Amino acid sequence: MNSKIFPVILCGGVGKRLWPVSRQSYPKQFSKILGPISLFQNTVERYLDSRFEPPLILTNNDYRFIIEDQLKELCVNDSGIIIEPSSRDTAPAILAAAMILKNKGLDNSLMLILPSDHTFGNQDELKSLIFHGSTFSEAGEIVTFGINPDRIETGYGWIEASSETHQNSRFRRVISFHEKPTKEKAEYFYKHGNFLWNSGIYLVSTETIINSFKKYLPELMNSVFSSVQNSKKDLKFTRLDKNPWDRVKPISVDYAIIERSANLLVAQYDFGWDDLGNWEAVWRENEKDGNGVVSVGKVFSANCNDSYLRSENPRQQLVALGCEDMIVVTMPDAVLVSKKDQVQGIKMALNHLHEEGQQQSWQYPVENRYWGKVESLFSEEHVQINRLVIQPAKNIVLQRHSLRAEHWVVLKGTAQIILENKKFILRENQSLNVPIGVKHSISNTTDSPLILIEVQTGTSLDKNDIERLNPPIENYE
Repeated sequence: MNSKIFPVILCGGVGKRLWPVSRQSYPKQFSKILGPISLFQNTVERYLDSRFEPPLILTNNDYRFIIEDQLKELCVNDSGIIIEPSSRDTAPAILAAAMILKNKGLDNSLMLILPSDHTFGNQDELKSLIFHGSTFSEAGEIVTFGINPDRIETGYGWIEASSETHQNSRFRRVISFHEKPTKEKAEYFYKHGNFLWNSGIYLVSTETIINSFKKYLPELMNSVFSSVQNSKKDLKFTRLDKNPWDRVKPISVDYAIIERSANLLVAQYDFGWDDLGNWEAVWRENEKDGNGVVSVGKVFSANCNDSYLRSENPRQQLVALGCEDMIVVTMPDAVLVSKKDQVQGIKMALNHLHEEGQQQSWQYPVENRYWGKVESLFSEEHVQINRLVIQPAKNIVLQRHSLRAEHWVVLKGTAQIILENKKFILRENQSLNVPIGVKHSISNTTDSPLILIEVQTGTSLDKNDIERLNPPIENYE
């Protein structure tokens, strides 16, 4: 292998079927579904190997600070975070990544296109297959990795592979793709040895994927090229240009390129994989007790069997008695109770909540910001109480509000406050009022997190009532 391999991680999905942990504002790839690190972090960590280049991460504006924080936890500082102005499915994102690499003079590099939320049982074996397949990718093939099925499954795409190996290797020529088949077709696929689940992982050269787009979807080229060429740096992020991007038709890379290409090879992976598409899959992939029960967080259970019990709130005790084949997930603002065979109905229930305007359907209780985190503790008409965590050397920029006042109480650390044209120092157990219309900012100039309680009162408490001013702090006495 002579080419550099760049992991290209697609990180914009929502994962509605894992509600209430996964929501639009904080989707499943960022949650610690299977252990001490998130699914996204596990994907990044899998390729922290000198044989791989730093990853390119495709995401949207809402997730940029979540990604930055989670990369920092892994001590990954040299990744490229590319922000899509709007969701256009996987094909435009992959083409943008290829064009960015080409612009850097990396035409001969290989792209390892990855979902951000899958789990693999033997990561060393997966990487061995990747390096084995790189020779074929360098020669112009698109290489994918099919999963040896262990059950009849209608929720996955399937790959039909040739029975003969390619050039005496572990790879076979792809014959066809089949998207989420009927039960009858899935039974047929499962019984015949040449059918594999589609993992959605592809290894392809930058040149091959760009040429494939030119051949099969030329109308995409100009808009994506213009969006990349006019992209701008914003902090550590690269923002693709919005106007040409918004003209792009949403389409998946499977429909756009993969299923239309003849130069496809697949290797069979036998060591355990799941896309964790619902809570039953999460139960299946977690370590269970002798009764088949998975307990996560502050949980007490008795006489339960084959159930998944999860408490996300350390201040909330979950007690489960006599549960059989159940999913129970508690959050500070929402609770899910479902039979395991009914979890496909979560998406329908979520749509109903969304139509009713229930914030729990899309908004996570904790939001990541460029300066830290904000957690909603209490909310009703005209009153909002938040817990703010401002990281060292970060600040909330100078701003003012026309429709609300704020009151801050420092719980831990030291805050440097700008209030109108004066500077204040606020320490633990001290508080300060910010009247409506007054310019204000908060800075943490220490090397420890600053924690505050913020009480907002007024006729409008949403983000539209923020006027950012942001002159240099040294202008104030």
